[in-house]
Amino acid sequence: MRCKKGDYARIIFSIRPENIGRVVKVVEYIGRFQQGEQFEFRGMPCECAVTDHHWWIEGDDITILFGPSPKAYIADTWLEPIRPEEELTKETVKKELDIVV
Repeated sequence: MRCKKGDYARIIFSIRPENIGRVVKVVEYIGRFQQGEQFEFRGMPCECAVTDHHWWIEGDDITILFGPSPKAYIADTWLEPIRPEEELTKETVKKELDIVV
């Protein structure tokens, strides 16, 4: 999986083009589902567009089937996690500091 709970992520693909580029918070893992599989999550009927792991997300003005919503579900591969650059670096860098006292 690309995302983990608590991440902020950019939507890179969506059935609703207006959602692409929005930044959302990855709130809760729902599960892995097959394309076309239907499930109910917290009383909301859901149908998976792709076979993937799915997340419950929160954000400002996410567009869903019924209009704007602060919450939605989305496939993991449709999100790009936003993480601090130092977490992405795998090299250790040594820095020498000049200190004048």
